[in-house]
Amino acid sequence: MKKTFTFAAALCIALGAQAQVVDFENVETFEGDLVLNEQNFQRNFYDEEEEEGLFMSGNFVFSNYCMEDWDFYCGFAISARTETTFATLVPDQFNSCVGHGVNGSKNYAVFYDVGTMMPAMPIETISSGQVVSGFYVANTAWVVDCILNGDGSNGAFETGDYLKLIITGKNDAPNSAKSIEVYLADYTSDNEADHYYLKDWTWVDLTELGNVNNITFSIDGSKKNDWGLSTPTYFCMDDFNGEAPSAAPAVATFEDVIDITNPVDGHMSVSTEDDDEREFFVSGDYAFNSGCMSDYDYWYWFGYASRTETKYETLDDQWNNVVGGGYDGSATYGVVYAAAFNGPCYADLLTDEPAVVPGFYITNSAYAYKSMTNGDGFAKKFEQGDWFLLTITGYDENNEVTGTKEYYLADLRDASTAYIINDWRYVDLSSLGKVKKLGFALDSSDGGDWGINTPAYFCIDNFGAEGVEELPGSNVTTGISNVQRSTLNAERSFDLGGRQLKDGAVRGLNIVRMADGSMRKFVVK
Repeated sequence: MKKTFTFAAALCIALGAQAQVVDFENVETFEGDLVLNEQNFQRNFYDEEEEEGLFMSGNFVFSNYCMEDWDFYCGFAISARTETTFATLVPDQFNSCVGHGVNGSKNYAVFYDVGTMMPAMPIETISSGQVVSGFYVANTAWVVDCILNGDGSNGAFETGDYLKLIITGKNDAPNSAKSIEVYLADYTSDNEADHYYLKDWTWVDLTELGNVNNITFSIDGSKKNDWGLSTPTYFCMDDFNGEAPSAAPAVATFEDVIDITNPVDGHMSVSTEDDDEREFFVSGDYAFNSGCMSDYDYWYWFGYASRTETKYETLDDQWNNVVGGGYDGSATYGVVYAAAFNGPCYADLLTDEPAVVPGFYITNSAYAYKSMTNGDGFAKKFEQGDWFLLTITGYDENNEVTGTKEYYLADLRDASTAYIINDWRYVDLSSLGKVKKLGFALDSSDGGDWGINTPAYFCIDNFGAEGVEELPGSNVTTGISNVQRSTLNAERSFDLGGRQLKDGAVRGLNIVRMADGSMRKFVVK
């Protein structure tokens, strides 16, 4: 029996128990054959050239329409594509601007609104209705490309332009329809600094729609022609009827750490009232592990500084970074000394529940940078093929690993893209999901039996802040030369920078790796 068509694509609440969260990871066949084809998106295919269709996820029914012979669809499709660029309609119309679902999940939905050009999806009211919490929305790669670059129909977005999603919910009661609007891009302000488009998954609250038994979606915008809206009418959806995100953990700016006891030197004191008793310090909603041996002016794991020097000449310069201050001109930043023999280096969330840490800003310390670009008595000057790698590991409340993120502070493996970072760069951690703890570990191409020779330092700022990760640009140092690699020495002694000493122990504090793998500290007077 042919179904009745109603204008506007729709989502219907299925009859039965309390509606579940729809994450699109386990889409069930509701009607017709739901398949994953070579373009890696999901939709209904039928024997007929044109057909309306439905699929179910959780307790919700999603509608779509396709013309298989023409590679055309509208309504809801499921995508697992990781590409974030647009080149051709098929398959790139199914790319999001994020490259994954919410919290790094695999699947997400892609919705295409065809407006008034043809009949849209079937709407069937099959329940008494309920309140829907909301969902996450993001732009598709195609939409972002049009916003930034324009296409054959339009120029790039300018002041006055916009693209918005209109969401309407209703129930069986007369005049029950309510709508809310969400801007996918808003350039309407005269102040260019206020212009924005959605670059990441963003929560949309639907509770104000009240008790509903169907929800429809349409897109409107400023760029139109004789046929209607000329900007691509797509958006991405995930975690429908999911949990609204809790307040994000407060960002660790390091400006709120008040015990920089020597403002002349501009860095964390390595002395404490109770020698060797410091375990951590707090900034924002994060506790950063920090240890010290006060009698020997030795510290490890996390510290902080407000230095403006970018040089490295003596060990006191271990607090300097290559920028000469914090991110965006701020005074204070974090300094991390993550030599492996000091043990694991962690930052803990102080929130009651696990949370997604969006990311942080990173740059090289002056110590590591000088070593990589010039070499020294312990480490080689970097040449083509060398690298300096930070690995961040997320842990949940049960101390189970949620994922890992690798970020190269220097990468000279490919001469055409070689770099050693010398400015602040954003590191995106959202793919680690909700975490209670983050671990940090460094590795380098310059290493031996006792660990890496590259100084195990880097600097951080605005930990937990939002940002956009970009590949290092042309302004970073390549550091490639024909310098020969220094001969590695198997001596077991290390200096305070965590590097192996060529000639054994030196005066002052020494660190020795024993034959059984344990570490010992001793002093030569």
